[in-house]
Amino acid sequence: MKIKALAIFAIVCFILTFTVCGSSGGSSSGRQNQNTNQNHMDFPLKTIYEDYFLIGNIMNNNSLFGDKFELIKNHFNIMTSENNMKPDSLAPRERGGQYTFTTADNQIRVMLENGIKVHGHTLVWHNQTHAWMTEGTPQQVRQNLINHINTVMAHFRGRVFSWDVVNEVVVSRVNPGANFNDWKAHLRKEDESGWFRALGADYIELAYRTARAADPNVVLYYNDYNLDNQRKAQVVAAMIKEINDKYRAEGNTRNLIEAVGMQGHYGLGTMVSNVRASIERFAALGIKVDISELDVEVRSVGSGSFGTGQSSRVGEVEQRSQALKYAELFNLFMEQSEHITRVTMWGIDDETSWKSLGNPVLWDAFLRPKQAFFAVANPRRTLGL
Repeated sequence: MKIKALAIFAIVCFILTFTVCGSSGGSSSGRQNQNTNQNHMDFPLKTIYEDYFLIGNIMNNNSLFGDKFELIKNHFNIMTSENNMKPDSLAPRERGGQYTFTTADNQIRVMLENGIKVHGHTLVWHNQTHAWMTEGTPQQVRQNLINHINTVMAHFRGRVFSWDVVNEVVVSRVNPGANFNDWKAHLRKEDESGWFRALGADYIELAYRTARAADPNVVLYYNDYNLDNQRKAQVVAAMIKEINDKYRAEGNTRNLIEAVGMQGHYGLGTMVSNVRASIERFAALGIKVDISELDVEVRSVGSGSFGTGQSSRVGEVEQRSQALKYAELFNLFMEQSEHITRVTMWGIDDETSWKSLGNPVLWDAFLRPKQAFFAVANPRRTLGL
């Protein structure tokens, strides 16, 4: 372990010996809450992991002020706009209208003024995209895609560190026995993706070539979920390898797809060995591997139950189990840090998490740190290593 991080972890160990961790929704005295909150602000995650990788989270308009913003400034050094840089937030509702950048510009301005990098999310997606963008002749849709990428990347050029160019193009589950190298057979097809319906699989490579020309200085990502599933990971790896091999064969000295974002929407049953296998699989392609949307739910949240405002008290057993899973994951991330640029959490507090019913993040509804926070602050101590 690197010396600076080891020293910080040792201090956290000492403090935790005498401090009660905050419990989500539990009853604690004001003095205990005050002490616990002071402790988590005294040991910023961005400092603990500064020799390993960037530590990030998501932002929206409600996180730009007050206690939540103080927490962000203290713990994180890269932020992702949760929704306000997606196509339906920037592009006009109707063809021929004006792009709207005000909200995203304000978020980025505040972050940059406080020395925090910004990761762009996302340029091309089958969701949260206005219908007109994927309607018309193939030529029209192709031009819509090119125009959108050029417009957005030109506007944010010099202010955004990296971009999720294409998001979630592979189906959620890849069946056993499938030909994993035939990645095009596993893409979201006409019934799910307007981009595929108009352009077929070619839109993916087109998006990356357009993005690279629009801003040669940013890092270009592919972002997806369920990438701890080895079947899906093999499909995504085959896609990235084919596109990058073709690009390099043209004489280019860098990869077109330079990094993959493993979203990391995990649960207590997630096998860390599978996460490790996927990191190693993608790293073998010569690309960076980031954890782009990390949360660990204590109870399974189906798609019909997504949404904010549903957090509840988390019992001691669940808190401990969640903390152990976070510790296992961050211990792995440290081991694999030569391949990882950033680890981004997907939510500040349980109440405003998109999976609030599962209480998946590091702080509870009152911004009190959970056991999971202290596990992330010192995973080795939590695991008894």
